[in-house]
Amino acid sequence: RKIPYLLKPTKISLEQSDKVFASQWLDEQKVVCGTKSNQLYVIDMKTKKRVNIPTLEGSEESVMPDVSTGIHDIQINEKKLLATSGENPNHLAVYRIPTFDPVCVGEAHTDWVFATEWIDNNHVTTGSRDGSIALWEIPVMCSATPASSLPGIRPPVIAPLSTLKSNLSTNRIRDLAFNNKTGHLAALSPLAFIHIWDMISEKQVIPLPFHHENVCLAFQEECSLYAVGSQSHVSLLDAKTSKPIHNVMTNDIGAGVRSVSFKDMMVTIGTGHGSVYFYDIRANRFLSKPTQELFYLRSGKGWLRPDSTLFDYFTDQDTECFRNAIYTHCYDPTGTKLFTAGGPLALVLYGNYAALWE
Repeated sequence: RKIPYLLKPTKISLEQSDKVFASQWLDEQKVVCGTKSNQLYVIDMKTKKRVNIPTLEGSEESVMPDVSTGIHDIQINEKKLLATSGENPNHLAVYRIPTFDPVCVGEAHTDWVFATEWIDNNHVTTGSRDGSIALWEIPVMCSATPASSLPGIRPPVIAPLSTLKSNLSTNRIRDLAFNNKTGHLAALSPLAFIHIWDMISEKQVIPLPFHHENVCLAFQEECSLYAVGSQSHVSLLDAKTSKPIHNVMTNDIGAGVRSVSFKDMMVTIGTGHGSVYFYDIRANRFLSKPTQELFYLRSGKGWLRPDSTLFDYFTDQDTECFRNAIYTHCYDPTGTKLFTAGGPLALVLYGNYAALWE
C-alpha cells in the first residue's frame, strides 16, 4: 500500500507516434508497447532508447481493412511467447521473446482484434470487433526466419482451432480475461455484459451495472474477482457468484476508465483525464493523502502533433480533450515501478504520453 505514495515520474519520449494502447514489461528493464499508429516497439527504461519491432504480415490473400486503429493488446505467456495483432489489425501475431523472432500469424477475424489472452503456453484466444472469439494452437515448432535477418518475411499462417460466436455476433469484444482455476474465459462487450465461456459453449451471461463505455477488464485469481472499467466506475464482480460486490466511482466522472489492473489486493485505475487511482480491496476505499484528500497520480504533457484547425477547435471547445488519457499501465516484475502511457483523449488528436513512476 505504501508504494504508490513513493512513486515519482520520469517522462519518456516516444517521438511522433500516436496513442499508446498496450504495454507489458519484458523484464525488469524493458517495456514493449503497441500504438494506435500500429507501431510495436521496446523501450529501455534505463537508457530511454527505443527499438522498433516489425509488425507481422499475413498471407498475400488477406485483405487489409480500410481503417486501422492499431495495436490494442499485448500478452506474454510463461513460455516467452508474445501475442498481439499484426500489420493487418484483424490478425493475431505471435513473437518469441526476447529476440522477437516471428512465430506465426493467425487469420480468421473479419474486423480488428481488440484483445488477446493466453489459455496456456500453447493456446491463445483473441477477441475481435467482429463479435467473435477465436481459439488458436501455437505449434511447438512453428517458427519463421528471424525478422532481423530477413525484413518483411511472412511467417507461417495458422487457422483457429475453433471460433465462439453464439449470440455475440452483434457485440464487439473489448477485452478478455482467463480464470486458470475454473478454465473459464470472460469476454467483455461494450453493451454492458460479461460473457463467461467454458471454451466449448457459453455458460452464462453477467449483466453489468453500468451501460456506457465498458472497455477494460481484469481478473484477480486469489480473490476470484473481476474488475470492469466503465464511463465513471470500476465494478468489482465475484467470479464465483457472478454478482457485483462493489461499484467504485472515480473522481473523473464521465472521462471513462481506460485501463484497470490488479496488483495483489490493490486495483489500479487509469482514466481518460489522465489520473491514476489506487483502490484498496481490503479497506474498500481509495488511497488518500494525510489530509484525507484522494491520492492520485496525474499524466503530464506528452507530445501532440500540431494541427492548426483541430488545435484551434478544441482550444475553443474543451481543454479536457488535451489531457493525456491513461490507456495502458503495467507494473514491473518487482511491483515497485509503474509504467503509464496513452495520449490525448480526443480521438482526432494525434499524440502520445508515457512515463515511468518509481
